[in-house]
Amino acid sequence: MNYSQPFSISRKSFANRLAGALAFSMQIPDGTHLVAVLGEGDESSNLAALTHWVENEMWLMDDEALQDPLPQLLNNLERLLHSAQEDLA
Repeated sequence: MNYSQPFSISRKSFANRLAGALAFSMQIPDGTHLVAVLGEGDESSNLAALTHWVENEMWLMDDEALQDPLPQLLNNLERLLHSAQEDLA
């Protein structure tokens, strides 16, 4: 077996895995209350909206940030959710 080939998954699959990690680390519950904040508004769940948001954020990242995107995504998500919470207050 040739192990010299790099491991590769689709961008959508990678975004979905990152969204799952973000949801877990930030304790984002099941439901749809973040769809309007993170998604286009037609996603079926918080996780689907978060995946959409992650995909968009990844398009904005440079190659270096894409090597380890989780810290930047976590920081950006915390800022976005904090801002949204302030807007609702």
